[in-house]
Amino acid sequence: MISKYMATARMAMQDKMGSGVFYMLPDIFMKVIYLIPVMFIWKTLAESGYEVEMSVSQLLSYTYVNALLTEMMIVNTCLSAWNYDTRSMEMFTRPMPVFGQVISRTIGEWIPMLLLFSLPMSLAAPLLKIRILPKTLWVIPSLVLSVSLGFAFEFLFYCVTVRLRNISWLTYVIRSAVVSFFSGTVIPFRILPFGMDRWISYQPFGSLGGAFLSLYVGSAKASEIIPVQLFWNIVIWIAAAVWFRRSRERMVSFGG
Repeated sequence: MISKYMATARMAMQDKMGSGVFYMLPDIFMKVIYLIPVMFIWKTLAESGYEVEMSVSQLLSYTYVNALLTEMMIVNTCLSAWNYDTRSMEMFTRPMPVFGQVISRTIGEWIPMLLLFSLPMSLAAPLLKIRILPKTLWVIPSLVLSVSLGFAFEFLFYCVTVRLRNISWLTYVIRSAVVSFFSGTVIPFRILPFGMDRWISYQPFGSLGGAFLSLYVGSAKASEIIPVQLFWNIVIWIAAAVWFRRSRERMVSFGG
């Protein structure tokens, strides 16, 4: 069974690179464009004397690592495009569990960008005077839990789009904006004003990329991050599995 998932991941990787490396250059360019202004903002913020609970080096590392692993920080799969793309429909016609297909396919699609962008940028980090070594090895289980929760949310939001049908694109846009903010990948929780970081990190989206990145740069402790991530993984996966089971019939009854 594992070999089937590995083959699916390999085919997804080959499909991602089917048009050649030059086809991926715009995405790589946009990631670099994103990095430059955000890193400039953190440096300007520090030079202005504004007091935050994270050092400049932590903020730079936070943003840099987020850019390197951006697909893992907020998971997006083919399910997000189900209304105008038939890839998700194909999942239901194959003799493999849908959950396993989606996960293995998405992981395969991550590999090209990891090799073409993340790896070179990791090697270039010392030249830019940015620390990318994690503060603790707890980041490994934290990353696994973060990615796992990201997939759970994907299946959960897929059920929402099935229910809403005709406004799935609007749902996707709103969801992307909400998750980006409440996951802490764009703005670290530690620098939020009015003590918002004390409660916002405990909401379910807070256990996505922001939790891993906070642990990575040392602005949070593993005892604060890992238990919360475990809790939300259990809750969201149960909700996703139950609702997905009920939504499959609804999708087919409306003509697929």
